[in-house]
Amino acid sequence: METQAGPEPAEPLKSTDTLHPRPWHAGGLGTVLILGALLVVAFWPILISMYGSWFDERAYMEHGVLVIPAAAYMAWAKKDKLASIPSRPSVWGIVVLTWGALQAVLGIAAQWVWVGRMAFLVSLVGCIAAWFGWRMVRELIYPLCTLILMVAPPTFIFERLTLSLQLLASRLGESALEALGYSVLRQGNVLEMVGIKLSVEEACSGIRSLLAIIFMCVLYNYFFVRGAGMKTLILAMATPIAILGNAVRIIATGIASQYNPALVSGAAHEAFGYVSVVAAAVGCVLFHLMAVSAVKGWHRRHG
Repeated sequence: METQAGPEPAEPLKSTDTLHPRPWHAGGLGTVLILGALLVVAFWPILISMYGSWFDERAYMEHGVLVIPAAAYMAWAKKDKLASIPSRPSVWGIVVLTWGALQAVLGIAAQWVWVGRMAFLVSLVGCIAAWFGWRMVRELIYPLCTLILMVAPPTFIFERLTLSLQLLASRLGESALEALGYSVLRQGNVLEMVGIKLSVEEACSGIRSLLAIIFMCVLYNYFFVRGAGMKTLILAMATPIAILGNAVRIIATGIASQYNPALVSGAAHEAFGYVSVVAAAVGCVLFHLMAVSAVKGWHRRHG
């Protein structure tokens, strides 16, 4: 008696997630490196120009050297979570990538340096979205936004901000020195004291410490601060803390000039600048600790 064979068992369904390699796996990591290499080659002239700006004394972008390693570490620290995200390529990523390419061409043709440099970041986002999907972009949003800090602000914004900070620092220095009993006459950004004139130049305006402090706050937020509200507050306070730190530098310089005029120039003057950056960074950390303590105290009283 013949027996009829039953239907053959159906083949197990293959997950659509395996159609495209996930990043940080063997195949996906290779893809990431290849796409990164292609972007670097395509934007090489712009990247070289941006690299040069980090060492330009007038740009005050020394922290730019650390931005890429910091952003790369942020992404690498999330490698396990990124590995669990399936690749879902988006056509809109191609659109953004094309936009970035056209923006780069426009920036070079019109000599809009900031526009050309930002085009690299636009193309980077488009590249990630086109190959891995927008979910991957959302997961990498903090490292990607951190990369903005490696691009010097547009010249017209930089100049206006520098002038405003020069005048503000001069006023704060004048008020503080007079409160301490010193005779000060301010004319614009020049402070006249007994036997010496102190000129609050661009480098002394606070713009250098401001950019560096914002970068340090971004790093501090990523590793030590929890909650979007607290992170936003820390970043918002970075600017006034940097301004106050620079005002302390001007006050210290003014006081020192009354005892030893040599301290207002050369290595001693530069040392005052680095001390103000460190002081402002410590101020941001102390502000965070006080804010956390205040929030905990409020919860204890009203919890």
